[in-house]
Amino acid sequence: MEANKELIRRYTREVFDEGDEDAVDRYLAPDFLNHVTGRTGTEDFKRLARELRGMPGGANEIDLLVAEGEFVVALMTITRTVTEEVRVLGFTIPAEGQTYTVQHVHVYRVVDDRIREHWAVRDDLGMLRQLGAIH
Repeated sequence: MEANKELIRRYTREVFDEGDEDAVDRYLAPDFLNHVTGRTGTEDFKRLARELRGMPGGANEIDLLVAEGEFVVALMTITRTVTEEVRVLGFTIPAEGQTYTVQHVHVYRVVDDRIREHWAVRDDLGMLRQLGAIH
């Protein structure tokens, strides 16, 4: 279980903090299932790594990791600065350098040292509020 927690720490650092697109294939299984989008494969996370690479004002702080069997749960504080126009939940957020900070809960299923599945509970409402899209 400790090995799975360390795998999630490395994955978060390399993919989301460093924007290492190649790391996606090291950590995600080829048939990876993202329950958030319902899509399989690694292309969405490769695109995300490319977008995050070199982005100023971003941070992914793991506040808590809990592991049980194949599952690892991460409570995370996510900070982003909007440097490019963002479209989320039907809202278009202009790139004005605004920063937001939200908490997410991510659940990963790890088998044979690869992330096979992912679920998330995200605070998109908090993000939209902080960015001024809603009040």
